[in-house]
Amino acid sequence: MLERAEGLFDNMEAMMDRIKKKVYKERMEVFQKENADTLKEMTDYVENAEDQQAASAEVAAVFADRVEARFAKKGKISGRAQMDINLYMIYFIFPAILLTKSECAEMLADAIRDEWRGRFRDSAQINYATYEEIYGNFKDKFLGIF
Repeated sequence: MLERAEGLFDNMEAMMDRIKKKVYKERMEVFQKENADTLKEMTDYVENAEDQQAASAEVAAVFADRVEARFAKKGKISGRAQMDINLYMIYFIFPAILLTKSECAEMLADAIRDEWRGRFRDSAQINYATYEEIYGNFKDKFLGIF
């Protein structure tokens, strides 16, 4: 299950670089297209499970395992890397899960958030928002300059 979950992080640095309203919209569209199969695998697994709560927790644990394996050095993820990963989760992973419009998307996002909070240091306060909420909070211009 989730053989390519860590692939969701393939372009993390580039995706987060100089992110603005227009850029965020474009990058989210690219992210969704490139990762549609992985996101569908995650949501389908939960949707088709008899016990969706347990399936959500299982997907969350496997997802966190894959991310940890990708980013850990000597068994730990550095504080700086964890902060970057957390921001990426908030800007891209969680909103993309919710954008799948799966009936279990919110349940899955909750399970991933809860797993994340318990597993990674400096992540106890992580939460998520919808794409629309994040996109709506970007300003088109700053003091009429940008």
